[in-house]
Amino acid sequence: MELFPGIHAYIWGPAFSDSSNTYIIRDSECLIIDPGSYKSFTNLFGLMKNDGIEVSDIDLILNTHLHKDHCESNIMFMRRGALLTFHEDEAKTSQFSYKADRKLEKTLSLGKGEVEIVHLPGHTPGSVAVFIAEYSALITGDLIFETGMPGRVDMYGGDAEEMIRSLEKARSFDVNYILPGHGRILEGRKGISALFDKAIHILSRY
Repeated sequence: MELFPGIHAYIWGPAFSDSSNTYIIRDSECLIIDPGSYKSFTNLFGLMKNDGIEVSDIDLILNTHLHKDHCESNIMFMRRGALLTFHEDEAKTSQFSYKADRKLEKTLSLGKGEVEIVHLPGHTPGSVAVFIAEYSALITGDLIFETGMPGRVDMYGGDAEEMIRSLEKARSFDVNYILPGHGRILEGRKGISALFDKAIHILSRY
């Protein structure tokens, strides 16, 4: 679905809980964020097509981190010419041997507009979020979810203290929309701030 002009969100329910949500930003360059797992690709392909987006339209793939449920379908777009980018620290712990075609900088220009890339380690060393200032929207990967639960820090490369710092950093953006890696999109500054507080409180008990 088109969430904002030129910004599409593909949100999966319980049947695809083992695949991440996917986001697409259409500008002069077309960016896909977290294509997800193989399991959801056929559905993603159909929904994209309904929105007038072909797989071959994708110019750049950005992974918020390199866990299977976020990046397994990268290859489906890379085969059709898409380039790949992710934070350089992510290769330290990933089971995937992807090589970035483009170094991920603090801002990413897609044509008329640009997005900010925010390094938010904790779930993994190279986890990032994408901030779309025009809509006060933050695409967060596995940083935080709709119940206020933080992303897991008990997996290889996870770090609870880093995650707390990342949650505090993300909260400083005063966002109106959280576009998470799994589950529903969150809206409303006060509610989102309370969820960040809850996530930090949960992690502070580690």
